[in-house]
Amino acid sequence: MSRWDLRLLILTAGAQYSSVYSGDGLSRIRTPEVEVADTVGAGDSFTGSFIGSVLNGKSVREAHEAAVKTAAEVCRHAGAWIAL
Repeated sequence: MSRWDLRLLILTAGAQYSSVYSGDGLSRIRTPEVEVADTVGAGDSFTGSFIGSVLNGKSVREAHEAAVKTAAEVCRHAGAWIAL
């Protein structure tokens, strides 16, 4: 992280877990078990939720938790859009 002056590094491991490395340490969260219909959009929703949470003042851990939940919910639905 220091080599490229990164403040955050996020690694996702699909159905297993995701990790967020920051200057404050490591946040690792197991991926919730859901009935997966489709994984399209899971990564984008994870990223969008994480960034939105951080920009709204949430801690790295809170942003990570929101991102994991959002991505898991997206996986429960087929296709790239969830009907509202």
